[in-house]
Amino acid sequence: MNISTRKLTSILMIAGPIGVFTIWGILTEAIVGSNDVDGVSNAGLFLQNASSAGSIAGFLELFGLLFFGAQIIGLVLFARQLSVEGSAGAAFANLSAILGIVLLAMITWGTDLGLSALALGDKGLTAEAMALAQVSLGSGATFGIIFSLANGLVTIPMIGQASTSIKKYLGFTFALLMILLFITELLGVSLGEIVEIIIWLGASLVFVAVGVLNYRGD
Repeated sequence: MNISTRKLTSILMIAGPIGVFTIWGILTEAIVGSNDVDGVSNAGLFLQNASSAGSIAGFLELFGLLFFGAQIIGLVLFARQLSVEGSAGAAFANLSAILGIVLLAMITWGTDLGLSALALGDKGLTAEAMALAQVSLGSGATFGIIFSLANGLVTIPMIGQASTSIKKYLGFTFALLMILLFITELLGVSLGEIVEIIIWLGASLVFVAVGVLNYRGD
């Protein structure tokens, strides 16, 4: 099957956010349960919930990672698509691509630690599992900042190279969401679970819409 890089990029941009929200935002919460206690991730609760859910917990973590990886790879490829020398915002597109690679490494490392903790817990190595789970859930303090920067920077060439008004509007909307996320993450401000879900869902929908337009070549 012959598929262009542009279409592959678009497919990843569409499938990634949908898969992440479905698996980590809905299925994991419904089947495994939340790991948060007063808004803070709890390693003991993470292992307890995973143990109660059984092997499905590990599968959800793994498939969530795969879809998140697809989303970030889509971002990197999209940024590279916009980074043609001489194009508006090309330098920012390159920065976005680099931060995207860093982001992918961070989420892969964190999720791998979590999966390793689950594996050790299944073997009865409770102390070791707890130690890994604490590192996994406690890491990623800069994740939100890097995520907002990687996605925010790509909006500069998106807006600068927009060939239609809808592309420009999507670029501005995505930029505003990423600026809001960056400020809240940088200052450590909590907007509440509902507002944070709205931002996540809104950003995901915009990213998917951009992917659809990119696939169509509009």
